[in-house]
Amino acid sequence: MLGRIISAALLISIAAQPAAAAAREPVILEPSSTWQIDYGETRCRIGRIFGEDGGKTALYLEQYAPSDEFEWVIGGPLIDRLNASHRFTIQFGPGQAPYEFRPKINLTMENFGKAVGGNGFEGWSNAEDGAKDENSAEPVGLPSLSSEQGKGIDWIEVSRAGRAYRLNTGNLAPVFDAMNACMENLVTHWGADIETMKSRKTEPEIVNLEQVVRLVQTRYPKAAEMHGSQASLQIRVMVEADGTVAKCHTDSVTKAERFDDSACVVFLESAKFKPATDLQNRPIPSYYAVRVSYQLY
Repeated sequence: MLGRIISAALLISIAAQPAAAAAREPVILEPSSTWQIDYGETRCRIGRIFGEDGGKTALYLEQYAPSDEFEWVIGGPLIDRLNASHRFTIQFGPGQAPYEFRPKINLTMENFGKAVGGNGFEGWSNAEDGAKDENSAEPVGLPSLSSEQGKGIDWIEVSRAGRAYRLNTGNLAPVFDAMNACMENLVTHWGADIETMKSRKTEPEIVNLEQVVRLVQTRYPKAAEMHGSQASLQIRVMVEADGTVAKCHTDSVTKAERFDDSACVVFLESAKFKPATDLQNRPIPSYYAVRVSYQLY
């Protein structure tokens, strides 16, 4: 909140200065492609290209499991122009407030170069989430993106040091609807029953998280470590009704060369879960998803 108060004060102070001191108008990047949705084996992705030859920027929205949030990745020349691999401001507008974002790792997007990525937008939350726990009669169910939130987003703006680029996405409500349909299809592909998932009371819960984290850390892929490579991977496992892990899949938002399935090996061999339950508190098979970020210090 303090950062926002300071920003407002700065805006007031420069308003009386000459026009040259004011922030520049954003550079508008219009779409140069339609939305393309990919019903992948392990995730749902929808993307669009903006700008013209020599300056094309890619935007991807992705989900690796049903959620009321999504992963976003922006890659292209504007990341270099803004030096946005360090810190920048992003806004899903006009419905959401701008917020400062600092990337945790350096990403590369194939065919577009440097990229940055994050999760949803600041303040993203489901008002009902806080009321749900394992003793609640309200089921966890199968979360999904909110069309109402999507209706409030027509563009995404990235800015830094008085320079800004705006991706004219068009309204995101139909994009969110398409992602929800894709995710239901994907859950079925995993072998889960959609109606059972929608009536879940609780999700699977990992009970030895600290141990799993330590094991993943000690198994940083050697080839990646030698080359100084970093990556952000999505891990999804299928947890049986007895808490055992039946399957594990790894996927990456961006290029993740030299990264193997080491994290999945840890989950398959060592992870212990409390299984998901239905409304009668009976254990049921379900999925569990988590992001693993490989970082070098």
